[in-house]
Amino acid sequence: MFPSLSFISDKRGVSPVIGVMLMIVVTVILAAAVSSFTGSIGTKDEIPSATLKASASYSELNITVEHLGGDPIYMDFIKFEISSGRPVMSSYVDKSNVTLYPKNTNAYNPDILGPGKVAKISFVSYDQAPPGQEYGVVADQVIGLGVPFTVTVVDRETDLPISSAKIVMGP
Repeated sequence: MFPSLSFISDKRGVSPVIGVMLMIVVTVILAAAVSSFTGSIGTKDEIPSATLKASASYSELNITVEHLGGDPIYMDFIKFEISSGRPVMSSYVDKSNVTLYPKNTNAYNPDILGPGKVAKISFVSYDQAPPGQEYGVVADQVIGLGVPFTVTVVDRETDLPISSAKIVMGP
């Protein structure tokens, strides 16, 4: 007998080797797919950096947040938080109570709070205030004339504060 013919006709070891190689190829392809998917998921690295100044006026029934400089802030990506009282309680202002000045005349551009622009948060007078005291209600928070409260501009994506100011409402 020829030894080379018996080697060719013996096929017992070929099937397991091919099976193992196919499993390795499938594993490598799956690893590459998962790697490319997770690498393409972007996260927001930084929040906008801006200098903001806040003030409140009872006679105008609004809180004014003025952008003094820094990155422009898209209004859709921020929320305003009002904190007051002891213990401190806070809540977010409804977007319908915030107006940007000067008003955006281009319908295709989003509202941007940039340098020189002002966001005004409107509130209502608190009807059940004690006589001689003036209080306003904004975002379920009661704020009083001469009583300090905090206005925080928060980035919606990261939930980190962009700016925070403790202010006292003036007459």
